[in-house]
Amino acid sequence: MKRKVRRLLIRKYAVLFILSVLSLSYLYLLDWMFGYGLGNIGYILNYLLYTASEKLAAAVMLLALIVPDVIYWIRGSQPGRGAEK
Repeated sequence: MKRKVRRLLIRKYAVLFILSVLSLSYLYLLDWMFGYGLGNIGYILNYLLYTASEKLAAAVMLLALIVPDVIYWIRGSQPGRGAEK
């Protein structure tokens, strides 16, 4: 069971990484095509998480994504699905 859970988690984060790389390359490509230059994304990122509440909300969402998967990685099992039966 541990091997199956770990394989699924690796696949999940591999897909997440590939999608994030594709979306960032899409943003850079469009900025380059419209003449903004490659430094425009860095300029926009300064204003992405501007207030403390936005930074806190982003950190909580990131922890909600990662912490359960770390627990499943260590334990090697996911919670049961008894309520669906």
